[in-house]
Amino acid sequence: MPKRAKSAKPSKKTQVFGANGISYTFPQGNGGPIQIKIDFAQVPEPASFYYADSLLLTDDPDLHMVVLSFGRRDPSSNELGDRIDVVMPARALAPFLASTPEVEKTVGLVVASFGKAGQVRPISLPKTFAAAPTLFANAIFIAVGEGESSLDFYHLSPRQTHFAKTQKMPMQIQPAVRVILSSVLTKYFFDILKPFTESENPQSMIEGAKRAVIGRT
Repeated sequence: MPKRAKSAKPSKKTQVFGANGISYTFPQGNGGPIQIKIDFAQVPEPASFYYADSLLLTDDPDLHMVVLSFGRRDPSSNELGDRIDVVMPARALAPFLASTPEVEKTVGLVVASFGKAGQVRPISLPKTFAAAPTLFANAIFIAVGEGESSLDFYHLSPRQTHFAKTQKMPMQIQPAVRVILSSVLTKYFFDILKPFTESENPQSMIEGAKRAVIGRT
């Protein structure tokens, strides 16, 4: 009589920690990398917002950072009359782009629906030094409307990650600012981020426009 095959042991279910829109797990067990999920539908919205008719990306490869300058054009020149700067790790841009191909397509359809093609005009920083409010972010949520888009910038600090790993504490994410752009400028925003799609080879990845998944060691 043939021996009965031993039933496979059920896989151990990964424990989920966190609350209020931010959950995290340790797929390789305690002491291993942490995987953080951000549900932007549940986290606070930025309290302040800024409308920009121009944007400029400045890369700092030595520090692996980028500066996104959002501003309004000086009517008498091709320079930013006023602006805010959002500094981000360059490696945070690739996972954002990986999460938003459908959003980018939607933006393209919105721009095409205008009938007349929009135009992005050249822009530069002022020749003389001008201080600007500077914020830091490492996560972006984008929402697209019929003629405008909003970029919500957030910062999840290393402190939150540290206490999650060491004490399993709930995590909090800080909303930085909401930037409102025309659909035409949103399309350009995606274009200028493309060089960062593969250059940083990030360990983190993001799934969907409403949920971010961040892997950290």
